[in-house]
Amino acid sequence: MNLQTKTYPLVSVVVPAYNTETRIAYSLESIIAQDYPNIEIIVVNDASTDGTENAARRILENCGRPFTIITHKKNRGETASRNTGMDAMKGEFLWFIDADDMAEPNLISSLYALIEKYQCKISFCGIKDRFTDGRPDVLIPVKIKNTDICNGEDAIWLRAFGEDAPPVCGILFRKTFLQETGLRFYEGCTGGGDIEFLLKTLCRAGRSAFTPDCLYTYVHHAEMGSVRDSNTKEKQIRRYRDNTGAHFRAAQYLSEYAPSERVKDLADSFFMPQAFIRQLTLCAKTNNRAEFDAILSDGATRKALSASKKYFFKKPEVYLKAFALLHFPDIYYNRRRG
Repeated sequence: MNLQTKTYPLVSVVVPAYNTETRIAYSLESIIAQDYPNIEIIVVNDASTDGTENAARRILENCGRPFTIITHKKNRGETASRNTGMDAMKGEFLWFIDADDMAEPNLISSLYALIEKYQCKISFCGIKDRFTDGRPDVLIPVKIKNTDICNGEDAIWLRAFGEDAPPVCGILFRKTFLQETGLRFYEGCTGGGDIEFLLKTLCRAGRSAFTPDCLYTYVHHAEMGSVRDSNTKEKQIRRYRDNTGAHFRAAQYLSEYAPSERVKDLADSFFMPQAFIRQLTLCAKTNNRAEFDAILSDGATRKALSASKKYFFKKPEVYLKAFALLHFPDIYYNRRRG
């Protein structure tokens, strides 16, 4: 694509950041290096207690790209930071990148070319896992049979059964799509918020364009948010609880807005049973037998757990857990109690 032959619409790049002083430079430099000519950079500093804001400002002040740094007065979490960035964006398109990750220089230009070619609401790419402990990179390309176009149903299917599906940070969004659907992140969610937003996006986007190329680099390091938010038992329980809530909200949303009977069935017979399994497991982890018994005795719970049988050959562990809960609840509870 010759980027010099026409005027390209503005792409807003939103970077949620919390205590990433030592890593944000890599992320911002990979944004500045994008070969797409018309971007704005929005860093949302989520009340960091280190020098994140100053580190970001030092890099951006002379980068030649328009930028904004927004600082929350108190820490509100990554989901809130992404919503803040969405509210501040001026572009016609939106891309999220985490403050400790990186991207190939052609990520935006490649996804923009696809979204324009097919007039889609979103386009997405594969990812690369990078490990700071010296392990080799792992490539996770998008594996969909079509060449570069798919429907939301196919992508949701990939996500459901553990195959390769796009992360939120590997997607380019049309702003009008987000406005028309009202899609936002569930604020305060410390776990599962990305997956919830992703499933809702795929459900509503219809036809989507993609490249199998691994253009987004997800960096695994000792200070990453998922590690930080799980370094005590209390935080682990909070994250598990939030993740369970995200499972329920995503399943309910998919059931309500399902673009096909296949997706609705996935919502009711796969995603919803998973949510109930997590809820019952949480009861065991927190030693709440009374709530465990009350939830398990409810007819809607038992119906959902039983329905997971139809996907046994796609993901047997879900139905096996459901079967254990239905027929051997004491054993299940005692093995998972905190």
